[in-house]
Amino acid sequence: LEHYSPLGVTTTCSNHWDPSGFALFKVLGKTLSFVVDLSKVGCACNLALYLINGPPKDETGQPAVGTCSWSPYYCDSNGVCGEHCPEVDIMEANSHAFAATPHKCDAPSLSGHYGSCDRKGCSQHTASLGARAYGPADHYRINTLRPFEVHTSFHEASHPTGRVFAGMTTVLRQSHRELTLDHRHCNSYIEALTAPLLQRSEEHTSELQ
Repeated sequence: LEHYSPLGVTTTCSNHWDPSGFALFKVLGKTLSFVVDLSKVGCACNLALYLINGPPKDETGQPAVGTCSWSPYYCDSNGVCGEHCPEVDIMEANSHAFAATPHKCDAPSLSGHYGSCDRKGCSQHTASLGARAYGPADHYRINTLRPFEVHTSFHEASHPTGRVFAGMTTVLRQSHRELTLDHRHCNSYIEALTAPLLQRSEEHTSELQ
């Protein structure tokens, strides 16, 4: 990846951006896992993997292209490209810090348009796990000079109204060593993201930045 090179996951390869062509990740009750190498990502950089509830809709319910020509139909909790939507930050990281943050939004309009979201979110980060938890040296539990695994679990619970997004856990694993970011204190917050995670139409975007 080059610096500032956003990528989106799509279902087809096309020369044109298709608002219905973004990949839908049905993660509730499952674990998303990958290996990442942050050895060349310094403290002034951010390698991020986001799940967002896109493409966004305008006030009439039509897909909104947004204001970013380099990433059409993008949305997030900050409204970076002019459009808001629920967001789960699987990873915002470099060789010195790692954070995972769900972001909920106010209820959308009847057309599916989001007017505002929580920019701060309910974050968990490695800085809270101790001085020797995460960093670029052998004495850290996770040595960011070497690749490590990220396992993000989306816990579900049964409810009279159906399935509920009940919690999120992020485990960083390197050989026999682990760090756990447990969003237990965010459980009531996380429940508000149930509806976006359960959508069955292809209105989710996986965005890698």
